[in-house]
Amino acid sequence: MAFGTSRRRADRRARAARAALEATTARRSLSYARAATADRSNQLLETLPHWLRQQSPVAVYRALAWLIALVLVLTGLHRESSIRELWWVLLLGLGHVVVTWLVARHITRRSRGLDIFLIACDIIMCVLLLSLSHDWRGPFWLYSVSAVFWPAYRFTLRGALLSVAAFDLLVLLTGTESIRATFNAGFGGDFVARLLTVFIVAGAVSLTARALRQVHRLGAETERNRIARDLHDGVGKTLGGISMEAGSLALWIERDPVEARRRARYVARISERAAIDVRDVIRSLRQREMTVPLLSSVEAITNEWAQGRDERLELRVSGPNIEVPVLIANEILRMLTELLDNVEQHAHAHHVWVRVTLSSTGVTLAVRDDGVGFDTSRLDPWSGDGHFGLLGARERASMLGGLFTLVSTPGGGAEVTLDLPLTQRSDRAVFSG
Repeated sequence: MAFGTSRRRADRRARAARAALEATTARRSLSYARAATADRSNQLLETLPHWLRQQSPVAVYRALAWLIALVLVLTGLHRESSIRELWWVLLLGLGHVVVTWLVARHITRRSRGLDIFLIACDIIMCVLLLSLSHDWRGPFWLYSVSAVFWPAYRFTLRGALLSVAAFDLLVLLTGTESIRATFNAGFGGDFVARLLTVFIVAGAVSLTARALRQVHRLGAETERNRIARDLHDGVGKTLGGISMEAGSLALWIERDPVEARRRARYVARISERAAIDVRDVIRSLRQREMTVPLLSSVEAITNEWAQGRDERLELRVSGPNIEVPVLIANEILRMLTELLDNVEQHAHAHHVWVRVTLSSTGVTLAVRDDGVGFDTSRLDPWSGDGHFGLLGARERASMLGGLFTLVSTPGGGAEVTLDLPLTQRSDRAVFSG
């Protein structure tokens, strides 16, 4: 009897445990489903603005203008229009929006003659929609103004103004009766003002498009210069060293096989470094928003530089080991390499100090040596006398919007300090003696 009671209690506990487990599983499933829905919603909110930015401004404007025309007709805000009267005009406008969306991204890739033909057809279509929907007083007036956007973007200001003149002329020719009635009713000034406004809109679009093209051109030129500088300072110098060492290997094999093996290992090591430099350049092009740890890379560069040298190098790092944008990290590491190479070639130092201070807003890089130094008031380190490392570091600091400071005295060594922001700010560079 007691055994049966214990068994029933155990069964009840097991059923209660299963029910609790099922309830917990259901709650977790519901929580996961809600989280997945929230993630999809967040992803949609993040994707939609990016998708809109990829679309043609003309297509986006026309879609919005068509929606405005639809609202004006459906709500009766435009008293002279009704959905029974203009439903087919709305469908025609919607088809025009779709065609615009499909053609807009390719219009600048076609020949100039075909562009002129397509733009002429587009202007005629916009004027047709306008004339079928109560002319300039109708719901498609805002939509029709977009007829001048394409020529304003594609051609010069003169071509844009000629397109506006053609648009206004077609509006006058297709709406003579309504225009005459407008002037008789005393609204002629309003009509003329609207036609003149189209000229202003076209001029603004044309000038804005020209400014954007200049910005893109300058951005592309800056990017090409950065890539060229990275290849020259990194891969170019490394390949030059490989060429020199490889050229002397045959001589060393005959004279000193041990030294030849050492140089061969050195060639293999710097060849690997060249491959790493190439990968860094490619990574910087593909992953602009990527972040990488900086301090560990600084330690690797200083350790490699100090191997087999008479100069004693001391590294001091402070601050959190946070990750920084890959483009900024690459520039900092290249500046460090250039400054250390400059110390090796010109300083004749016995001791080198490298200090790196990292924070969430910026990084400070300082390289100091106890070498021969120079008089900054008499010696111009940018005059091409071999101080290319200083020149390269100053250019990179200016590009990053950082502060470059050089302090040196004859016989007292030299110290270069770079204060670089991790966020964009105005360019500045300082040379102090």
